[in-house]
Amino acid sequence: METRAVTQRAEIGKFSCDTNMKPLFSFGVVADVQYADKDDKHVSSKPPLGGYVVRYREAPEKLEKAIKAFNAKKEDLQFVLTLGDIIDGNITAEQTETEFNEVLIRLATLELKAYHLLGNHCVKLPREFLMEKLNMPALYYQHEISPKWSLVVLDSMDLSLRWAKDTQKYKEGLEFTETHPIVTDSSTQMASFNGGIGREQKAWLAGVLEEAGREGRKLIVAAHHPVLEGSAPLTHLMWNYEEVSSMLLASPSVVLFLCGHYHSGGYLRVGNKHFVTVQAILQAPPDTEAHAFIHVFDDYISIEGYGFVESRHLPTA
Repeated sequence: METRAVTQRAEIGKFSCDTNMKPLFSFGVVADVQYADKDDKHVSSKPPLGGYVVRYREAPEKLEKAIKAFNAKKEDLQFVLTLGDIIDGNITAEQTETEFNEVLIRLATLELKAYHLLGNHCVKLPREFLMEKLNMPALYYQHEISPKWSLVVLDSMDLSLRWAKDTQKYKEGLEFTETHPIVTDSSTQMASFNGGIGREQKAWLAGVLEEAGREGRKLIVAAHHPVLEGSAPLTHLMWNYEEVSSMLLASPSVVLFLCGHYHSGGYLRVGNKHFVTVQAILQAPPDTEAHAFIHVFDDYISIEGYGFVESRHLPTA
């Protein structure tokens, strides 16, 4: 798919915001806590990622730091958004649930409304259980931030094989893999740790985009998986990223797409639309924060990153 993308790094490394101007709204964000009671893992990888370390046991402490930072500015924030994979998953369901509960204990100290979405590691626990414990209204949903802005949360594990085999969802995922075979190399997006947007959700998203365009509403869209190469490598994109990205790019309402999954983070600009992959708590160096505040103004968005998360200035007009 040809997107005629303009790739640029948006004032990385510094927070750009006119302190004399008050944002329309602000919110906090974290990605890929991915806690597990496991030893650090040293990963060798091909460029651009290279070698890196994931620090499972350090993740809860870094989440605590993020929550303390959000609570300290709660009067200025509307909500906090987590971008999936708050757990990694362990050998048994019991261990995984115990680790999930450790994350819930930290999240319970948050003094703001939190919006969550599910990642590929999350669904090692039952979706219904996760939705209940995280107070999610649905697997994909829309939240009105203000009269002219909405948050649209997508479920990028909807189209996958992570469903019971007797369900229609599993059959839909299997049907997709028959024409897009799952691979174990790095040649396509069809890895088992990725997923996509199913037929029903695509129809819902099309309706949301159409209504927003009709009403002149601006949208911040969030999912676990990236949708455009450049914001992450092809290997980490949604299974049906071409369809989903085409829908987002065609909509005059979509301003910002936020995701996690690719732990090193990334950024791509297409026109005045910004595709930001937020750096993971899991991969942050020792004693380093990994969260951000996002400030939305009339004609730009500022991402105020801390520690491992990069700051960006994103023009929207």
